[in-house]
Amino acid sequence: MSTWKQLGRLVSLSSLVVFALSVATVAFAIATERPYGGSCSTVITPLTPPGVFPQRLRIDYDCMLAHLGRTTAVATQVVTPTGQSGAIVTTIIENSTFYTAANGDSLNVAFTGTALINVQTGEVRFIGTETFEGGSGRFIDASGSADLEGTASIFTNVGFVTTKGSIGY
Repeated sequence: MSTWKQLGRLVSLSSLVVFALSVATVAFAIATERPYGGSCSTVITPLTPPGVFPQRLRIDYDCMLAHLGRTTAVATQVVTPTGQSGAIVTTIIENSTFYTAANGDSLNVAFTGTALINVQTGEVRFIGTETFEGGSGRFIDASGSADLEGTASIFTNVGFVTTKGSIGY
């Protein structure tokens, strides 16, 4: 076979490989973004004494989440008061959360939000955004975010959250 024919075949083969990779990349990018959501029951353990701020909490989760199944999680939360109006204390809350999926894969999440605490009734209402920051197994390069909202009690130290958004992995 002549050198020109070999070169022509090599160029054709290279073009085919580049085309196939670009199609696979586009298909992969489209398939990676998935709906995410679910709910969790929580148990809160104060790590700092009452009245000491910022308040540090450990939060243990028991969840059912899309793409993770039955899930457990542990979060470390920092609660920083920003104001008070009567019995309502306004706070900024920040978490680092480590979710463990049913199969053992982990998902790392950062959370930032706000909470309103009624110091008379003990009721806490909060909202914020979870941001996915990798993990292990299929979540090693996880990305995306979800809106989270929930309630808790400073008297019983239990709560409930719901979350909805999208996750890429």
